[in-house]
Amino acid sequence: MEQSLEKSYLSDLDEIKKTIKTNQVKALVFVNSAMIITYYQIGTIINERKTWGNKYIRRLAEDLKEYGRGYSYEHLKKMSLFASFFDKNEIGAQPVTQIPWGTILLIISKSSSKEEAIWYINQAHLNNWSRKNVEKQLSQKAFERKQIEPIISNPDQDGRTDDIVKDTLVLSFVNKNDLLSEAALKSKMMDNIVAFLQELGPGFALVGKEYKLTTPTNKNFYIDLLMYHTKIHAYVVIEVKIGEFSPADVGQLNFYVNAIDDLEKTDVDNETVGILLCKDADSYVAKTTMSKMMSKIGVSKYKIMEEIPEYLANKLNETN
Repeated sequence: MEQSLEKSYLSDLDEIKKTIKTNQVKALVFVNSAMIITYYQIGTIINERKTWGNKYIRRLAEDLKEYGRGYSYEHLKKMSLFASFFDKNEIGAQPVTQIPWGTILLIISKSSSKEEAIWYINQAHLNNWSRKNVEKQLSQKAFERKQIEPIISNPDQDGRTDDIVKDTLVLSFVNKNDLLSEAALKSKMMDNIVAFLQELGPGFALVGKEYKLTTPTNKNFYIDLLMYHTKIHAYVVIEVKIGEFSPADVGQLNFYVNAIDDLEKTDVDNETVGILLCKDADSYVAKTTMSKMMSKIGVSKYKIMEEIPEYLANKLNETN
């Protein structure tokens, strides 16, 4: 390097070393947060010298060996990518510093836009997703599915129902043979209850499968799945159908929702929510069927993994 460049490089090196040492002290209390901030600050310095080429990063890696393998050439390149992805305000406004470094790198490498990356980062923080779970959500196109409005008959004004009803659930543990009967599908859900609850979203707790509902007139009915949602403080009735949405299914679900409100709901519970889980649904038929219903009922479709790309492509064509 020329003398002026050498002087600038040494200044950068000194600033980076000070950044590492300063945040090492902070890391005694806020380990992950301090580390992420350190990586962002180093990446920003590197990006200001992009015109100098990779030799600059290689020399930095050599001069930062004393701080361990975390400052290797490969890691410094990742810091550069990280700093180029977010601006300083976004680092402060989003919970980026609250999730692991490896998870951040996974998200930004798999996301097609900053909006998508920020959504996954927020969800990972909110739901305490592990890196493995984040990888699963990315593969299942959770962000793209979230953009599709679910079919809901009577949503809450505060949006509580919207938060728990999804347009599409991906049943990654199900194959085509499990879709031959409702009994087989429900059995598969129970065998994989943890994965099923994770796909439903945070807050769901299972009350019972084939939940027995006895009326004051001694009539017995059996609800496919009765859940309780701890965030909206309400029972959630889920009816599972192996075929396409049928208007006849809504009458049964509406009865169950009203009966749970009448027989199970207490003063501390909010109104019961119903979810009809079916293989597919014509949006016009579903919305028309439920247009004047008072119950909070939503329709969610379920798909197996191999069906997701085609489903999302068709949905995209519908909106264009």
